[in-house]
Amino acid sequence: MENEILDIDQKSGDIIVSGNESDVRAIKTTKIKALSLLSKNDFVQINGTWEAKRDGLIKILSSLPIGYKWEIKEQQMCDTYALIKGKLTVTTGSISREADSMGICETVELKGNGGLHFMNARAETRALKRAIETLFGSVINYYVVKYLC
Repeated sequence: MENEILDIDQKSGDIIVSGNESDVRAIKTTKIKALSLLSKNDFVQINGTWEAKRDGLIKILSSLPIGYKWEIKEQQMCDTYALIKGKLTVTTGSISREADSMGICETVELKGNGGLHFMNARAETRALKRAIETLFGSVINYYVVKYLC
């Protein structure tokens, strides 16, 4: 493409390919705003690895001037597990990015508390969380490295 811009952020490793400069600015502005929304309470350390909590990730989606659509593509449920496959589409200006993801919850994880609804809801939450992490991973990684490590 003649007008294509390739931008690599040296701090986050983020690669942005865009047809025009205003889209690149919109993406950078959105990521800076996402970074400012996060706090230490939005993360938990699990087995030595910092993980973003669901609330912090939902904060990114709901507080930014972006459009998004969460779509469940496949759903399986039986007495031993629930599996959700979904697609998250995020739109900023004229740029749209998508992430496919999957979440699973097994009955044994519930330890006798809750039923199929809780198992299904947990699987969907995991799928959505993974999709958000895919699309905003550079922001999350930058926060962890700069503020938590």
